[in-house]
Amino acid sequence: MIDDTKGGEFQCLTCDFARNAAEAMKHQSATRHKSIMYSPTEEEISCEECQNNNIHLLQIVRFGGEDMSLLCNSCLCRDYTDSERPSTSYTLANGSLLHHFSNYLKVRDSSCSLCGTERHLNVNAKRKVLCDACLVKQADQRDFVSEASGKFVYLLLGIQEQGSAKSVHKKGGRMVGRRKKKGDASTLSSSRRKREKKPLTTLEEMAKKAYDTKKVNSLIQSESGVSLRSFKGVKATQNDPSSKAQSKTVGYPTGGKTHAKGLKLKDKPAASNRKPNPSPKDLHAKNSPRSQGKANSVPKTSRSAYSMKGVSDTTTGCTPTNSTNTKGSKVASTQSKKLQKGNSQAKPHKTQDETGKARETPSKNKGETNKDQKIDAKHDRPAKKNKTHKSGTPNSIPGSAQNEVSPNENKKATIKSVNDTEDVEFEEGEPVKRFVKYVPKMSYPNLTSYLSEFSHALFLEERLENDFLQDFQITWPKNPNERAFVIAMKSDSEELKKLLPANLIQLGRLPFTNQQPLMLTNQDETKIWYSYVREIESRKSKLTILLELYPWCEESLPRRASNDSFKILPCSAQVNRIMFAMTKIENPKFIKLLLGQESVKQVNFQNRLQFTKETLNDSQKSAIQHVMNNSVTILQGPPGTGKTSTIEEIILQLIQNFHTFPILCVAASNIAIDNIAEKFMVNRPDIKILRIVSQTKEAQYNEQHQLGGICLHNIVNHQLPATVKETIAKLRSGIPGRVSKNQYNKLLTTQNTISDRHVAQAQIIFTTNIASGGRQLKAIKELPVVIMDESTQSSEVSTLVPLSLPGIKRFVFVGDEKQLSSFSNVPQLELSLFERILLNGTYSRPHLLDTQYRMHPAISEFPIRTFYESKLKDGVTAADKSWPGVANPLFFLQCDDGPESKVFNARRGMRGFTYNNKHEARVILGVIHKLIVEKGVPRDEIAVITPYSSQRDLVSELLEKDPIVNPSGVPMVQQMDKDDVIGDSSGANVGAKVTINVVNGVYVATVDSFQGHEKQFVIFSCVRNNKECKIGFVKDRRRLNVALTRAKSGLVIVGNKEVLRRGDPLWSDYVNYLDDRKVISSTLDSY
Repeated sequence: MIDDTKGGEFQCLTCDFARNAAEAMKHQSATRHKSIMYSPTEEEISCEECQNNNIHLLQIVRFGGEDMSLLCNSCLCRDYTDSERPSTSYTLANGSLLHHFSNYLKVRDSSCSLCGTERHLNVNAKRKVLCDACLVKQADQRDFVSEASGKFVYLLLGIQEQGSAKSVHKKGGRMVGRRKKKGDASTLSSSRRKREKKPLTTLEEMAKKAYDTKKVNSLIQSESGVSLRSFKGVKATQNDPSSKAQSKTVGYPTGGKTHAKGLKLKDKPAASNRKPNPSPKDLHAKNSPRSQGKANSVPKTSRSAYSMKGVSDTTTGCTPTNSTNTKGSKVASTQSKKLQKGNSQAKPHKTQDETGKARETPSKNKGETNKDQKIDAKHDRPAKKNKTHKSGTPNSIPGSAQNEVSPNENKKATIKSVNDTEDVEFEEGEPVKRFVKYVPKMSYPNLTSYLSEFSHALFLEERLENDFLQDFQITWPKNPNERAFVIAMKSDSEELKKLLPANLIQLGRLPFTNQQPLMLTNQDETKIWYSYVREIESRKSKLTILLELYPWCEESLPRRASNDSFKILPCSAQVNRIMFAMTKIENPKFIKLLLGQESVKQVNFQNRLQFTKETLNDSQKSAIQHVMNNSVTILQGPPGTGKTSTIEEIILQLIQNFHTFPILCVAASNIAIDNIAEKFMVNRPDIKILRIVSQTKEAQYNEQHQLGGICLHNIVNHQLPATVKETIAKLRSGIPGRVSKNQYNKLLTTQNTISDRHVAQAQIIFTTNIASGGRQLKAIKELPVVIMDESTQSSEVSTLVPLSLPGIKRFVFVGDEKQLSSFSNVPQLELSLFERILLNGTYSRPHLLDTQYRMHPAISEFPIRTFYESKLKDGVTAADKSWPGVANPLFFLQCDDGPESKVFNARRGMRGFTYNNKHEARVILGVIHKLIVEKGVPRDEIAVITPYSSQRDLVSELLEKDPIVNPSGVPMVQQMDKDDVIGDSSGANVGAKVTINVVNGVYVATVDSFQGHEKQFVIFSCVRNNKECKIGFVKDRRRLNVALTRAKSGLVIVGNKEVLRRGDPLWSDYVNYLDDRKVISSTLDSY
């Protein structure tokens, strides 16, 4: 089948209109143009008997399972009487001709896969075709079906045989030799002769190669041949799984707007209202033994667990487990707790878990209606908060387990449903407490176990960010071994409207895309089925989606379960790219690296390299040599040790000595990538470089940006035709209906063609981890080298995106495990692959860059001694980094003017809090005044950093209104530097922490977001000031390391030394260190 989501498969030969099957048929019907070409093979579609190319007179007919023919009406009537004609016919009139053209080609051009003969063929369920002569040499002969059996086409195309269909036989059996005749122009009459093929130009040849490569790189390999057209299933009942009266077999005929192979359900799905929380009876597992497979179980010694009070300990559907259910055993599951308006909880009743032990679960309150029971974060919040949930104790989480679950337990405990997040409090910078009991694994027994574990972690993060879908109808497969199922939804559903902006809906965009992950789970989330969109179709007011389970999801589909027992979690664009990358992990060396059970082989050899810079130190040269000889290199780069210069030299050596390109350079943040790209723009203009940014960053990286000239989107926009630029202008106007679907499709096609051309010519490509999974790089057949900067800031799952790209021979990790990793509410998603490789000992000798060039020695002394065990040395002197008029490069300004303030924020039923300190904010303003007025420091060389986002915003507000800092009243600009933030569910917890405020050049940021940045002068606001001397996550060792290593010439710390000294031993050491050097003062007089 043709993938209808990609345009240009069919081209009108009258006007050169090129679109997918659905759009091409609409065009031919509307314009009455007659001839059309199939672009991938440049074959004009015509009758195989008389070469009549009038598409309005053509039809593809299928003779049961024997053969398919493309005939004009005249030839069909001539050769077959009414009673002899097959009932299966695909024409332009019924909107199915082009949808089935690729299937017709498969049948017409079928030949032996070994010798190439077209006669006496046989096929098996895996679509392997062999002739009789080659078949006798095979061991599995019985699995093949002969073309004479009448079932050849059924197996070849994956079509389910229709037992009730009219039996029609083709005269003469399956026709052979058609493939050769199709391209032979001498066999055609002069009036019907096909156009001569013109030789492709260089640009056309590049476009064709890019198109073919994209098709290969964009597919998820599947052994299943099921499609919406061939799928046969039974609708799930609305409530009682044992009721057969509501079950109905469903088929999928042609028709409707399709994406991928999309076709339409024959029967209307039953109207499904929002579902109530299921009773325990509804959730008894009735799956096949396959659901508890032993092959990929995880050893007990590495078992992880999430434990919450009142939550079932049943095994999560597709996560690794050791437990196996005996035949007939039932897995009891629990309901979500419902907070009552009268501040009372539902009375629990007892059920039994798999071990037979009694366990309490809350029961439904009488009088609850379906509407009241729906799970919708926007509507199901209680009118009053439960008074038993106190907010006075930050570390207490109402409703969570008080007893820890051992990681060695057999079963993985489950998490609470959405309703149980009510009144949960969490501090900024701290993961949601229910997830902290999980200890990330250092190694995995196999790839299936690895992918299952991380899929579950992604589910936990996504459920905090996205709403579950409840209003849909499931159709389970009739075949118990089938791994696909269908869901039907109303197109005008309020749930779907939230997923897509109105302007894109008007342009025909659907709320889901092909290969988008959709996670099916039961209502209490004890079982999860990880699936992706295989096909999607829209017709009138209905949306029909064929979902297939990912290969690592080993849980059988619950074919007897009721419809109301399930909900679906749609996934974000980032998770979409991550889970697609999971399907592309094929390199054996990288699989071993991910599993962490075998040591990484390291080869040490001194190549005869001529380095381009004389300033490289020995540690940098050693690291470069290692990259030349090894497929995996781990390079530790502490702050200011010349990581960017080292990466630049690695790239130059690979290009000059090995002629290796394209080289992909990625990082979690844009600033790290920009620093490397700027060096090449200045130092090596002869090398073709390309900067690819995410769509949300395109406006920021405009043509006036210092990297604007190498940004792919600017290059593409500059080369667009005037008519296409007009389409873009209309889209930006936001006025509905100004852009037609045809104009929009032409825009995308033109942009992709230009983009593919420039990507193919680039020697170095710079982008972020998640952006590397975009459509632009799909056109590249091989990426021999990937270099990842700031590897510790990249979560392991986001690292999979560049790691899974095709043709990688070398992967270089550059990072510093002693600085901050990425933040996530799920600890498993915080640990970077860089860190895990070092922790599990599979990479025994990482290369350390040992000389720092950023900081004044007075600033670097404590971090070098404390965090890096004195393994670093200064490459600069005090004179190199001194600033005129600044006596103390390192200075602590004592501020005990008043206590901190606690600031609350609420989102999605969770109550987070952060801190600010208005007294410190006023003092910081005075420090900035002194730097600007007295010390002559430019505003763009000053940064204020703080652990808390609320303090960042408070300081920004003061600076924006200040006449000295911002005399012209320039509005504050916000920048979010990272593209791979997976979740922003908790407001201050994720998205807010990676946002940087810029006030007239002065940077105001959290410590987390400023990692990777540097300024001449940095002011560090510690914020915490309380009688208990609690400093929260300010005592985090890695966060302090980052905060102390951002400044080049001057670091000013503002805080209460006594609170910090008593709050943490590390801070105590640092305050004592500052005291010894007499750089602590309550005024700026000595600064």
